[in-house]
Amino acid sequence: MHNMKEGHHHSDGPAENRTDRELGPYWRRAHKDWRFWVGVVFLSVALIIYVMTVDLALLPRHLTG
Repeated sequence: MHNMKEGHHHSDGPAENRTDRELGPYWRRAHKDWRFWVGVVFLSVALIIYVMTVDLALLPRHLTG
């Protein structure tokens, strides 16, 4: 039978000492992660390229006037 009380979990090692609740949700601590900032840079570069190339057109648009 189980000798553990309900709601209490024992950790098996040092990696198990911290729970996700103690760290908080990922979206609150994402700004400290390098992968988040790499994504922000790639997204910004993609948006700048899209705007500067007029919707990724290979040839410039000719204005009829």
